[in-house]
Amino acid sequence: MTAAATDDRRRSPRIELLSQIHGHTVSLDLPVRVVQISLGGMAIETTVPFPVGAVHAFRLTLGDDSTTELTGRVMHCRNAAPAGATPIFTTGVQFVDNEAEEPSGAVGDLINRVHKA
Repeated sequence: MTAAATDDRRRSPRIELLSQIHGHTVSLDLPVRVVQISLGGMAIETTVPFPVGAVHAFRLTLGDDSTTELTGRVMHCRNAAPAGATPIFTTGVQFVDNEAEEPSGAVGDLINRVHKA
């Protein structure tokens, strides 16, 4: 399946981020780089793999130090680094809190604040 076909099947468009949101897993206190976010989920990069199906709470912080905590399920995880390089795992996370997916919910509010920044 092509990237365009994958994008077409998403319920919510993804927003590319340029270091506008910093993230951490709450239980592991592991920093994550939020690459894209939508009402339904996010793409993150980490230095360690996440098991598919695992559920994690993520604390996301904007440049103004406002924070949002969201829970998501790992849908896929793959090493995106070239052979021989330090691993960089790209992970797809689907939010599990249905209220967060509403445009007026936590994710919608976060996306609106990113657009205003």
